[in-house]
Amino acid sequence: MVGSRNLMNSIWFGEKTTLSQAEIKEDLLKNHTERDILFNLIELYKIGDFTQKPSLIQLMNRTKDEAVLNLCIRVFFAIATHDDLRDSNNLRFLSKGTEETIDTFASAAITSLSLEVVPYLLALLEGWNEIDDTAIIIKDSLDFFLDYEAKIGEEATAEEIGDYYVEYCNENDPESYYFQQNLAFPGDLAKKLVQRAMIAVHNEEPLKMELIPSLLSILTGEKVPVDYRTIMNASYYKKMMEYIDNLSIKNWEKGQKYFYGYKL
Repeated sequence: MVGSRNLMNSIWFGEKTTLSQAEIKEDLLKNHTERDILFNLIELYKIGDFTQKPSLIQLMNRTKDEAVLNLCIRVFFAIATHDDLRDSNNLRFLSKGTEETIDTFASAAITSLSLEVVPYLLALLEGWNEIDDTAIIIKDSLDFFLDYEAKIGEEATAEEIGDYYVEYCNENDPESYYFQQNLAFPGDLAKKLVQRAMIAVHNEEPLKMELIPSLLSILTGEKVPVDYRTIMNASYYKKMMEYIDNLSIKNWEKGQKYFYGYKL
């Protein structure tokens, strides 16, 4: 049983359903608990039906169940476009968020792959800078997008990071999606995964890589066959290379964002 505060505690949101779109929608109408509604919404998104995105946003802003909220945040970031993030009404829950909510938001923000999330992180940094652990998570996410620590130092204030962000957006294309400072592209993520796996195989140690296997699984809808704890050996390496070969025959566009293989 997964802990009550963390529903679906996995590197992705599970296999695609065998139910039809009509069956999921019918189920959605019958469901009364927030958790059931959320799980059905996720099933719709996994088959490329994003018309029910407003229902997720409504649930995220209404629920009093921390576990539901945490999963809503993770799903929202996985399917959010730049426009979804530009509308601050979608994120009203932040104003009354607990420390756990803010930590979840800040750590999951990087999976949005969108520079539009940075202003929220900056606002949270100003509001939560007294809470050391939370401030660190927020700064790590800001650094993930902007690499500001290398440019203006890790002691930079929210205001200084904000000024740097404006410059950064002028030099980059905020309409594209980014992983760190490069245009998001499953092929590049796969390359990083292989590099890390080769070292792990050589040393017969665990993969110790979390974000990339998770993102690749969510973007493509095909689960990476290894995870953080997998002790890498020749057999796992072979499985992983087969997985990557399978991805490479599909058409992925640089700077675009996908959810379970569907372009958002």
